[in-house]
Amino acid sequence: MPLRCIDPNGRSIQSFDLSGDHWEALSQENRQSRHLRMPCCQAQVTLKRSSLGTKFFAHKAVRECNWAPETEEHLHLKRLAVEAARASGWTAETEVPGESPDSEPWRADVLASKGKANVVIEIQWSGQTREETLRRQERYRESGIRGLWLLRQPGFPISESLPAVCVGGNVREGMMALIPKTTEMLARDRRNPDRWHQVLPMDEFLRAAFGGRFKFGVDPDYEATLRIRTGSMFCWSCGAETRIVLYLEIAVGDKNVLITIPNLGEYPRASEMVRRRLLRHQGIGVIKYRFSGSQGRKYLSNGCVHCDSLIGEFYELDAGRDEEPLDTYQVRVADGWKEVIDSRGWQDTWSVRS
Repeated sequence: MPLRCIDPNGRSIQSFDLSGDHWEALSQENRQSRHLRMPCCQAQVTLKRSSLGTKFFAHKAVRECNWAPETEEHLHLKRLAVEAARASGWTAETEVPGESPDSEPWRADVLASKGKANVVIEIQWSGQTREETLRRQERYRESGIRGLWLLRQPGFPISESLPAVCVGGNVREGMMALIPKTTEMLARDRRNPDRWHQVLPMDEFLRAAFGGRFKFGVDPDYEATLRIRTGSMFCWSCGAETRIVLYLEIAVGDKNVLITIPNLGEYPRASEMVRRRLLRHQGIGVIKYRFSGSQGRKYLSNGCVHCDSLIGEFYELDAGRDEEPLDTYQVRVADGWKEVIDSRGWQDTWSVRS
């Protein structure tokens, strides 16, 4: 059910751009003159309405054409995409054909342009393999076009090269954009908003996308919650009881990771920040680089608060864990923590920014 046809001058007519009166007038004119053509195959056109009242163009007679049937939801999403793009200052049309540099034809559900930028909105209602989605995305990239996917089927790849959301809802109750937390989302998860990273009305999501607010990665000004987890043990060297830092617990949005003190040495700025904060707390030895005879190297480590002996990774396993964190802080990703965020895989997240 195409939403676009061509007039005798080659201009596009979008069905949803016409009021009810204009639609009826165009339908009567076309019955008399047969002047409208399908953009896919130049066949004559007839104007119709779906059971839900959606206006669309159809082939007047069956002929050789590769146009596939589309659901009511598919048509509705194409309209939403065009309207959102236009509202953000883009020009947009549905069902636009093109060709890749190696002469492979394609037809975009929606093609939007603004200056030198071109964006395709692809609505995939039926099942499609990950490999085919990535292949088609690469085809658009080679054609100088960015692709944004609205996929009914969840479980698709999450990467910077594939902007995509899952489609929830329906035409009667409203279409929703579901931004996944992981690649393991299932079809039944569409019914549970708590399973998704973000859930928002589809028209709102599309306006955000065309407004440049659909972003990949953690915002540099994003806040992370840092908890310092501690424990107690007896020093292997002097025998006195000492407290040590077991690990840092860092949460950014719905992501969470634990970093032990030796691993914290991989992040100099973050490491220095933690060590400065710990100077205020009694009963915990200095965290610094110490030489380990058993490992034959220096690494960032806990030390006994009494004799400063290295408390190595092996001995940390024997420490009793304190129930409450030593401290909880809010830290900005930009303040030395971006190196941690990026290396820990927290950048592989799409989100709509305010």
